[in-house]
Amino acid sequence: MMFGSQKSLKFKLLLPIMLFVGAIFVLSQSISYHSTLDREKDNLIKRVKVLANGVAYNLEAAIVFDDSIAASEILSAFSADSEVLRVKLFTTDNKLFASYVDSSLPGSIPSPTLEQRQEIINKQFSISDDYIFLLVPIIMEEESVGHLRVTISKEHFNSLLEDTIKNSSAFFAILLIAGFSLYLMVDRSVVRPIFALNDAMRAFIERVPSKNIKLKPSNDEMGELVRCFNTMTNRLQQRDKQVNYTLDKLEEEKAFATEVLEMVQHALVVIDDAGKIVLSNVASNQVFHCSGNYLLGRKLKDILSDFDDPTLSQALSADVQLNDLLFSSNDKDSEEQILQISSRNLSKEGMVLFAIQDVTEIEQSVRRQRLAAGVFENSQDGLMVLNKSHVITMANPAMTTILGFRSNEMVDKKPEQVFDWKQFNGSMDTIIESVRNFGQWQGEITEQHRTGRAVPLFVKVNKINENIEEGSFDMVMMFSDLTDVKEVERLEYLAHHDSLTGLANRAQVYRTLEDTIRVSQGRKGQYAVIYLDLDGFKSINDRYGHDAGDYVLKTVAERLNAQVRSSDLVGRLAGDEFVVLLTPSNVDGASSICRRILDSVSQPMIHKGETLCVGVSLGVYMGSSVDHDVNYMLKAADSAMYQAKSKGKGDYVIYNQMDSAHTLDRV
Repeated sequence: MMFGSQKSLKFKLLLPIMLFVGAIFVLSQSISYHSTLDREKDNLIKRVKVLANGVAYNLEAAIVFDDSIAASEILSAFSADSEVLRVKLFTTDNKLFASYVDSSLPGSIPSPTLEQRQEIINKQFSISDDYIFLLVPIIMEEESVGHLRVTISKEHFNSLLEDTIKNSSAFFAILLIAGFSLYLMVDRSVVRPIFALNDAMRAFIERVPSKNIKLKPSNDEMGELVRCFNTMTNRLQQRDKQVNYTLDKLEEEKAFATEVLEMVQHALVVIDDAGKIVLSNVASNQVFHCSGNYLLGRKLKDILSDFDDPTLSQALSADVQLNDLLFSSNDKDSEEQILQISSRNLSKEGMVLFAIQDVTEIEQSVRRQRLAAGVFENSQDGLMVLNKSHVITMANPAMTTILGFRSNEMVDKKPEQVFDWKQFNGSMDTIIESVRNFGQWQGEITEQHRTGRAVPLFVKVNKINENIEEGSFDMVMMFSDLTDVKEVERLEYLAHHDSLTGLANRAQVYRTLEDTIRVSQGRKGQYAVIYLDLDGFKSINDRYGHDAGDYVLKTVAERLNAQVRSSDLVGRLAGDEFVVLLTPSNVDGASSICRRILDSVSQPMIHKGETLCVGVSLGVYMGSSVDHDVNYMLKAADSAMYQAKSKGKGDYVIYNQMDSAHTLDRV
């Protein structure tokens, strides 16, 4: 075909010519070589036979007189022929009589095989790959007196092949030139016109404008083909110009319509009379979370889940036109999606255009704004918004309940213009700095209600948005009234603490001991209950009065707290009796604490210029997982304490359960 590769066609033309030239050359040289080889073989055999016959004539006398030495000298005449390698003289009874071997041979010469010997007997000679074996009889008076076995080298024939190859080079060159000339003639008259026509047809098919596809016809069959091609291309080019002009106009209009269609942010889909989507824009892929290929050919009611709106069904059948209908659906990921749908009937029968907008975020934003407004208005905590200039822009009704100021009295003013607050206004710089760096600030303050009463407040300040101006921001402040919380905390504290010393009271001591017993059940380890009673406290009350006694009790409480860990408990049972609970503890630990308490409590106290001194006696009960009675532990510790007092006060005793408090071990 004309559309085939140019190189392929030339190769197909050149290959047969070269194969033909090569075949002629090989055949002719092969015939020449074999004829020359046969001729040379015959000449060599004839030449050696002539030489052998002459030598055989001279050997007759030596054979008759049985002179092998003379025979060997005569055989040396074969050295005149370099092709003769070995000659053996045998008598009629096949005994070796004399021999000649070329002295220049590097090794031994092989003997003929059985097949070759049979051939020698039949033909008087045999030819192997490297040698010619020749048999020459010695005739004397028409009677054989012996024979010569001559071994001739074929090395001359190898050089004959090389000479033949060298001599054939000129002949091969002549054949090659003749074949290439034939190729050029065919290429010029046939191949090139075909290639030119092929290129012209390719250029026309591939629409290459810069390619000259006009061909010059010749006065033969190829010329007629070229003229027909030129006529065809002229007519097709004229038609293509008309078609291209029309297509360009249509493409411009289509590109403009497509650009307008794709620029629309709403999803635009065209539905046929079967309810299937036949056209969609790029925005449709975003609205429905899928590709355009997925939409084409599918029914719109399959895309919109929960399709049960009768108005939408009528719009699909072109019965009604929709105007911003809100439709709730689920997208491909089963997420709620709110769509705003409008429809218009197109001029083509059964076609309906739907404009669909995803208003999910807009509706959710409106809902959030409504919810935020409801939360802001109905919050039990006071909410106040300050802009970047620290001016109040919003305040909810709870601010009126908490502080007594109405919203219109606060908006468009700075806090210091509304509230006579010292603690809050003094912390304003710190609050702003914390919000700027960390986004929030919180803390407890006590400020005045509009009526003048103190209101404990928990205030939390948050940055709510960044302004365009660098470093500026709005803030929202949340005020929580802690009046009820503080009162509950105060009552809770009074219920479990001694009002004078602030230590745990009797009820708190009992409850803590019960918790300790419950937690320690089934566990290893100990805890210590220390019962303390002050020595010399009554004399201070009697001499200096109850004011001095109260001072001593509070000082002792402080000193006890200073000697224990945060996990331990110090309580006052009554009067000058105290309890210390060490959890966890062992005997050594309890002993160490007792010594520190003895040393700390015995230190002098100064009250109104008077030096007051008291001592203390301690009883220790080591509790474990087997204990279950609080009263028993306190009585045991109290018993050990009295044992300490009986030993002279200012000492401590650890209760020994084995002796039931009758035998006391001093640690």
